[in-house]
Amino acid sequence: MSGVFAGMLPFVFGLIAAPLSVVAVIVLLTADGGRGRAVVFIAAWTAALFGVALVVALLTGLGYGGGAPPAWVGAVQSLAGTLMLVLAVRRLRSSLRSSGDGDPEPPAWIATVNGLTPVKVVGLAAAISGLVPKNLAMSLGAGTAIGVGGLGTGGSAAFALLFAVLGAVGLLTPLAVALVRGPDGDRALERALTWLVARHDTVMMTLLFVFGGVFLDKGLTTLAG
Repeated sequence: MSGVFAGMLPFVFGLIAAPLSVVAVIVLLTADGGRGRAVVFIAAWTAALFGVALVVALLTGLGYGGGAPPAWVGAVQSLAGTLMLVLAVRRLRSSLRSSGDGDPEPPAWIATVNGLTPVKVVGLAAAISGLVPKNLAMSLGAGTAIGVGGLGTGGSAAFALLFAVLGAVGLLTPLAVALVRGPDGDRALERALTWLVARHDTVMMTLLFVFGGVFLDKGLTTLAG
């Protein structure tokens, strides 16, 4: 089991370091009456990650009898790694073109988050956790690491839940700041939001390059084996 945990741990860190979900939580927390919706977002985000990781783990386990993972796992990993590297290059080119334009403007969707109902917050959380390529890739990587552990359905579910909960640490941190520090926490969160928005592209580009290389390496190794 320690091998399974070690295998999924890098993908946990990949989730924690991703700024997009943290930005959404901070925007909700700094809105009037937004703490409840922030909790809804975190719960839905965690549940979606758990579901994706568990499905991938179970599918991986179906074709795994010890030794190397199934060939289709290597193909999917290679495809995911290639996609992430392509996205990283696109972000790099975009960043170079806009490097002299001053501070970046906040994404347009941030302005709409404040007015979301709890149901729409659930949809936003599911979309960010399950459709954003980087987050989807983290769930894919963790699910694969769990699936090759031969843990069965119960063990796979437990590790998928552990992955999702640990990955939510980055979202739980601003919630804890808001609850513990009160008004001072709100000001700290506003400063953090400004910092994250200004550096979002750089952080995402770095993560895409690093994990794109990791996925491509794992995929090609699996296919070669």
